[in-house]
Amino acid sequence: MTPLSCASSQVLHVTPPSGLSDFAMSPDLTDSVITLRPFNREDLPALYAATQESLKMLCAWMTWCTPAYSIDDCCAFLSQTSVEWENDKSYNFAIINAHDDALIGSIALNQIHRTHNSANVGYWVRQSQARRGLASRALRLVTRFGFEELRLDRLEIVVPQGNVASQRVAQKVGAKFEGILRRKLVLNGESHDAIIYALVRP
Repeated sequence: MTPLSCASSQVLHVTPPSGLSDFAMSPDLTDSVITLRPFNREDLPALYAATQESLKMLCAWMTWCTPAYSIDDCCAFLSQTSVEWENDKSYNFAIINAHDDALIGSIALNQIHRTHNSANVGYWVRQSQARRGLASRALRLVTRFGFEELRLDRLEIVVPQGNVASQRVAQKVGAKFEGILRRKLVLNGESHDAIIYALVRP
């Protein structure tokens, strides 16, 4: 598949890996409040606006975000996510308001390890939509996708120890606290301990 070009008129289409059903592309990945779907080229303006709105929070907790985050960086992310989806490397979803199609944030299954059937989960919700339970809704939906469609056995959520809001999201969906990983993450040039939660397939 040709990587996404944000300057082109082509809309991003992603092809699930062999054996994967059309579940990820269907409207079933919703709970009537939010919907998860793959990103497409047309998301660029909304995604960049959401990132800029939430820049201070994202820079504090996300390794990929810096104060100089640009629309070119955003475009590169959209291109990368299409390639990684096709190659079973990661599955990035836009979190969409099911009523007005507004972009709320992003959630991803990444660091997929097929030998052990495990993956990492990362998520963020734009600042204006925080504290509404939307991240936990997205986590429940992506967990269902990971277990039922990707046939993963274990999903890990690794959160900086100071990021209490993201820890609460994991707790709210029933992820189990498994310990503290010392000096696990480097954020803004400083090492941080991290909390690890996990969900396992029934």
